[in-house]
Amino acid sequence: MNPTREAAAEAAKVLDTLAAVSTELSCHCGEPPHTLVLSAAKVQETCSKIDDAVGALKKILELAVRTGQGPVSYLDTPGSGESANE
Repeated sequence: MNPTREAAAEAAKVLDTLAAVSTELSCHCGEPPHTLVLSAAKVQETCSKIDDAVGALKKILELAVRTGQGPVSYLDTPGSGESANE
């Protein structure tokens, strides 16, 4: 797959996941925050979706690095933890 299309597909996954998480967490229900109660199962499901979104974002960064467009150096040199712009 073309790197640009692959990155766009991953970005779409992130947006879909974040929209689902927002809905699941009732971020737009109009209820006072202190009245919302989530089951443990809902929290675990939501955390899993957040993990999926983080994975997709990492894949986008990896695609950028592979195509020479990477904004961060730590993907090239594991363990350094510093970005190229610092």
